[in-house]
Amino acid sequence: MRDDAELLDNHLAFLAAHRGEVRRSAAGIEVVGEASEFSAWIPLTADADLPEGTATVRLVPWSGEGWEERLTAAGFEPAEVLVHMEAPPEAVDGEPLPAIDTDEDARAFAEVQGAAFLDDDDPDIEWWRAMLREQAVKNYSAPEQSLYVLRVDGDPASVTLVLRSGPVTGIYAVATKPAYRGRGLASTLLAQARRDAAGGRLTLQVVEGSDAERLYLKLGFRPAFRSPHFRRP
Repeated sequence: MRDDAELLDNHLAFLAAHRGEVRRSAAGIEVVGEASEFSAWIPLTADADLPEGTATVRLVPWSGEGWEERLTAAGFEPAEVLVHMEAPPEAVDGEPLPAIDTDEDARAFAEVQGAAFLDDDDPDIEWWRAMLREQAVKNYSAPEQSLYVLRVDGDPASVTLVLRSGPVTGIYAVATKPAYRGRGLASTLLAQARRDAAGGRLTLQVVEGSDAERLYLKLGFRPAFRSPHFRRP
């Protein structure tokens, strides 16, 4: 297995646990999301047939040559590029943070996600809030996952989760309520993620060119590979 594929497998494990279903074949990987924006197809060979009805295609370095031209000819347009990043192993001082262990804490985790990621004028905001609560409650006790909540004066303020697959630990759902940003809470959570990686591989994904990418570059993460997205208009 390619080293990069281990990083992708971790990301797919997160999607399967929190965002929908992942189906694998020799030709490609199909992600069927709870919401349409989570759904995509990833080709694994240069000559794979594009599944009928596919709306989003994600390319990886081992998809093979010629896909951008094929997709353009089929009416797809370039969209965002997801950058899979990796940090070198690093020892972390200080006391470890406890992972959440109750449904109440899981709902607090989802509350922070909603406050950080959702717009109040989103017509589907209640669906998103319910989905985030359901996924947090379902996943916090999974042995391969650890969900963390930091509180300020008792108020859930910042969260992240880590998911382990083989030698890889992935960081997901890094979120801080707007009122608590700039206090170093996310850095505290990232330090815990490094502890969880225990000298193994630590990975995350960001949109290329985003503020998040610039932040993680400053924190020592480096690009491992790019995953361009193509969508039908």
